[in-house]
Amino acid sequence: MFTILISLHFYISFFDYKAPMFLKWSYLICGAFSLLAIVPNEYFLSKAFYETSEYYTGLEYGHLFELWGVWVLVLAMYCILVLVRVYIHHRNKNEGVARSSVQLLLFANVVWVITGICDTITGLGILDYPPLTWVGSFLVTTSIAWVLVLHIDNLYEERRELNNRLMYDHLTQAFSRSFLDIRLAEAISLLEREELKSLSVCVFDVDNFKSINDQYGHASGDKLLKQITQIVKQNIRVSDCIARLGGDEFVILFAETEDKNNAINTTERIRKMISETLFSANDHQFNASCSFGIVSAMHEQLIINDFANQLLSCADEALYSAKHKGKDAIGEAALSDLS
Repeated sequence: MFTILISLHFYISFFDYKAPMFLKWSYLICGAFSLLAIVPNEYFLSKAFYETSEYYTGLEYGHLFELWGVWVLVLAMYCILVLVRVYIHHRNKNEGVARSSVQLLLFANVVWVITGICDTITGLGILDYPPLTWVGSFLVTTSIAWVLVLHIDNLYEERRELNNRLMYDHLTQAFSRSFLDIRLAEAISLLEREELKSLSVCVFDVDNFKSINDQYGHASGDKLLKQITQIVKQNIRVSDCIARLGGDEFVILFAETEDKNNAINTTERIRKMISETLFSANDHQFNASCSFGIVSAMHEQLIINDFANQLLSCADEALYSAKHKGKDAIGEAALSDLS
């Protein structure tokens, strides 16, 4: 009885099914029947044993016991009703995976009811079947366990997809702005502990990107951003990262442990590779260039307020300086600009 009730409770909770008021009293009703079974009495179960079949030894039972059997049957049938309604709901929403889970549970519960009815008929001495209820109970229990395993797998997959959306830019697969803030905070923490020799931030964007979009289409512009991101990834180290701020603007974070000139040398290599690459998109071939702004900071500059935003702001100013030089250039911010 309690196994059926717990299963019903699981279906209602798991599938967010709105149950009628009488189910709130189900545990109390089941508890009352359980208490009646503890003390032998002529109205429920008496002490006398008798042979009911080849497989069973039964008890003498009264009208309350019959009422208990009807109650168990009502709960079992309501389990099936709930699952049928849930199945119809998911079928209308065209949710194939959820519908398959409900089908499995529905099949298991139907088998459970059939085996329960067979055992009841045997107990009444009408027919002579071996015990079968355990088969249905086992089938329902394993089906619920399987549905839970699938649900947990789906939760992990949804969490992984959510983490990817939060961590990566959906177009270029560069890091997102929010994850850049995390990486920058981690790098600043390493700089505070002097585990980094210096920290360099490079802000860059595509020269005349609006003209490229207007001339070749936004699809070509998107493909260009993807290709530029790949060029940057091929030239930076694992300890470095590239993130997209938005539009055609990106940030490269250089965590310098030894060579303080690595940021400048790597950026120049990236700039040159981009300007020499013939990009192709939608049957169009064209050249593109980028302008870069770099700022580097040492441990001594950490006394500056709002250090992370100051780094990005100074690198942005260096980018505008490169634009004024004629684009396809690298602008550098002196350490004194952070003071």
